[in-house]
Amino acid sequence: MTTKPIHVALFTDTYDEVNGVANTFRHLTEYCRKTNRHLDIYTHATEKDSVEESGSVRIHRYKPAAPVDIYFDMIFDLKIPRLRMFNEFRKRHYDLIHTATPGSMGLNALALARLDKIPLISSYHTSLPEYVRNRVEKIVQKFHLPTEHTGERSEDATWKYMQWYYNQTLLVLAPSEHTKALLEKKLKTKIGIFSRGIDTEKFHPRYREEHDEVVVIYVGRVSTEKNLDVLTEIFKGKEDAKLHIVGDGPYRQEMQEHCPTAIFPGFLNGAELSRAYASADIFIFPSTTDTFGNVVLEAMSSALPVIVTDKMGPKELVRHGENGFITTGTKDMRTKLQTLIDDEPLRKKMGVQARDYTLTRNWDAVFEQLFEDYRQNILHQ
Repeated sequence: MTTKPIHVALFTDTYDEVNGVANTFRHLTEYCRKTNRHLDIYTHATEKDSVEESGSVRIHRYKPAAPVDIYFDMIFDLKIPRLRMFNEFRKRHYDLIHTATPGSMGLNALALARLDKIPLISSYHTSLPEYVRNRVEKIVQKFHLPTEHTGERSEDATWKYMQWYYNQTLLVLAPSEHTKALLEKKLKTKIGIFSRGIDTEKFHPRYREEHDEVVVIYVGRVSTEKNLDVLTEIFKGKEDAKLHIVGDGPYRQEMQEHCPTAIFPGFLNGAELSRAYASADIFIFPSTTDTFGNVVLEAMSSALPVIVTDKMGPKELVRHGENGFITTGTKDMRTKLQTLIDDEPLRKKMGVQARDYTLTRNWDAVFEQLFEDYRQNILHQ
């Protein structure tokens, strides 16, 4: 007996930007085109409203009518609901809605699911409460404000919104076991796993360009919530390794001032990004707020040993002492980094094991499970 095709509408506040969430859904788009799965994506446009069609996938982009810059490349559209989007949505017949972000697109998804009585599931990608707390504490510190517990209160307030939002969905998909355990304590709805894969051909050690110095690389948003102060502290006056910071963000200028010997190439993609990873010797990721850490997998696939913290999702990708190190603080991170800088055979051995691990991470398997979760939540409605 053949399984009836299902038609899914995915709402996300980020799709064309350079970040892990957008990257994941671009891979989902490719998978659906390849396997003829019916998927419509509703997201923001940078210029004008448009619809892009490719096989079984449609991407509906809507220019924000009342945009508010909430953070760097993240937009919130104050105009909710978007009637044009609602009208376009109702021309289709969807079996399920997947809301990927709790911003303006996510609120439109919530309204449509209620109005049209369509099953709604969600995925949790970003530690917004922790990010909000970090930003508020930095502002309080910068302007020497006397308010106590402001960061904690802002985090609590953000969690209240997240609980209100996600508890209205049938299922919340977390990217890692650590995040799943956290959400099980915070939310009342069912929690599952939506993991990540890696393109091991795109991120491959064959792109390496040799050099004489030890290169340590960080890839990601250049922002304070990524805990990059740790890197400026570790590399202050350091002469036995060169730090490369790939990416951009609101902390870039300040970090360049504090870490003048580092290289800042900005955003890279395609072959340039592949070369940047493969030509480095060590990947370092000081973030304590990432729910998964796609960049950690990209580095491992490029045959780099990785150094991460013992907080949140990235640690689940690392076998301590085999393909990288899980560290407990700045002092420990500095020590483990020095170990790898001083020991080239260890770096290469760990890099080979890191590459071998990524060969087990397959995007197709991830998305097969995602569509099984879709089917199960349609059937049980």
